[in-house]
Order: sequence, then C-alpha cells, then structure tokens
Amino acid sequence: MTAPRLAFVVLPVADVERAARFYREAFGVAVDDGDESPDIRLALTPSAEAASGARVGFVVDDLGAAHASALGAGAAVVEEPRAEPRGRTATYLDLDGNLVSLTERARALRVAGVDIAGGAWAVVVLEGNRVADAFRCETFADALLVDAEVVAVDIPIGVPDSESRPADAAARRFVGPRSSSVFTTPPRAVLEAVSYADARRVAVELTGRSVSAQSYALARRILEVDEYARTDSRVIEVHPEVSFRELAHRPLRSKHTSDGLVERRRLLEEAQIDVPPAAPRIAEPDLLDATIAAWSAGRYARGEALALPEGETARVGTIWR
Repeated sequence: MTAPRLAFVVLPVADVERAARFYREAFGVAVDDGDESPDIRLALTPSAEAASGARVGFVVDDLGAAHASALGAGAAVVEEPRAEPRGRTATYLDLDGNLVSLTERARALRVAGVDIAGGAWAVVVLEGNRVADAFRCETFADALLVDAEVVAVDIPIGVPDSESRPADAAARRFVGPRSSSVFTTPPRAVLEAVSYADARRVAVELTGRSVSAQSYALARRILEVDEYARTDSRVIEVHPEVSFRELAHRPLRSKHTSDGLVERRRLLEEAQIDVPPAAPRIAEPDLLDATIAAWSAGRYARGEALALPEGETARVGTIWR
C-alpha cells in the first residue's frame, strides 16, 4: 500500500491576485492553477485575516540570487541568509504576514584533478563520484577557471632553493617499486636558467648533481603552477602513482602497459567513479591520472587526505594522497 503523499499547501491571503504576483516575482514560485500536477502545489485562498502566521519553505539553487529577488519584490527579511545544518537558509514575511523560508539546495562536492598531457593540461572535474567534465587546456590559468573547491595538480608545488624536498623522498619510499616515477624537484635557480646547459651547471654547483633534460623541460610548468598555488588556496600537489598506491593499498603495474591501465581504470570503478571511456584530445594514461588526482582532491576537501611527509600540515610543499 502506497503511503499518503502531500499534494498541496494552501496559504490564506488578503488579495489572491496580488499575492500570486508577489510569489512569482519574489520567489519564482507559480501558484496552483487547478491542474493535476503530481508535484506539491502552492494554492492561495482569500482571507479576512491580516496575518495568518502560516509558514512555507522552498528549496532554491542559489540563495544569493533568490535573496536579491525577494528583496526586489518587497519581501520583508525576518532572518538574513545564514548557515543551517540543512543548508544556507533565509526567512521572509510575505505581503500577508506568512513566513517564507528559502533553503539553498545542497550540491555534490566539486573537485578537479590536473595532469600534464602532451605539452598541455588534462583536467577532470568530479561532482561527487561523477565525472562532470574532462577537457584539455593550454595553461594552468585555464585549468583554474573550473568551479571546484580543490584543484589537485600533478606537479611540484613549493620549489626548493637548494636542498631536495622531503616530499619527493617520502613519495618515492611510499610507492616502492614505482619510485622512479617520482623525480627530484630541481632548485629554483636551476628551473629559472635560460638554457639546459646553464641549468646543468647551476644544478652541479648547488647540489653536486646535474639535472635531467626531462626535469628541465618542465621548468616553465613548475614555475607557472608554483606562482598560482601560492595565491590560490584551492591548489594542492598530488602524484598519480602515490594516489593510486593509496587507493589500491599495494604497488601497481606500470601505466605504460595495457595491464597497468586496465588495473587503474578498474580501481577507479571500484571506488564508484564513473570514468568516461575516453575524453577529447586526452590520452588514456592522462585521463586516468587526472581522475585519480581529482580523487585525492576530494579526500583533501573532506579532510581525509594524508600527507607526505607524514604529519606535514602545510598545503604548499606537501604531496597529498
């Protein structure tokens, strides 16, 4: 037997036509016109009472915009927008003294993962566990345009002046057999060198070791992200191999093998992340790496992410998993 369902709410008002116009303009709510809609309906009835004391509530997508509309239509504010356990809420009086509450609809957590992809950036946006967007962009500034609470990027943040970073050493220990995938972040002076020859010379002077061509090739990207990360508190550093190791609780096969890619996609699916079969102009390894970066971003947003080195709390200079 189906349980009874609320079908409509009736508010007493002095002037039905005026009240209907007010609810439409102030709250974007259409008044019941007698149709047989399956949804809960709002109806108005004439009343000689100046104020009924009734109360009705609506859920809105954007409380800020709804609040502005309510004020513009003449609603009297009883309680300004505020945080409540059920969501941001505000309360008003309508033209007849009825209380009207607006509550902002809770939305799923939105986070992003960013990975270098063939000279550009692969970006995956997770909304809850759903891939809401996946795209390729040319600059990290473009990636930061996403609507996301946390943006996790696979590139060093917190460039050292001379010594190697503890985060890099901790990440290599954590991934074990895949340690070669974590490279040592060169000092800033090496990254700022105008040529690879100069970079090698500076690296030897500062560290006693040269710098690989691969590391120097990332210099522009590293410096670009480092600058944005210091002013945008959404940005954190992750490493896909570290994040996959955290998710799997074991070492993985190389992502440069078909078995390694299948293994990574399966792990994401087991984590209830619906990864698309493909994304425009993004290779499979980069798509999976950006997705696991977004997974770590979600953990960071929920306060669940773990730091490398262990116990570190600073956002910059830490690899999060």
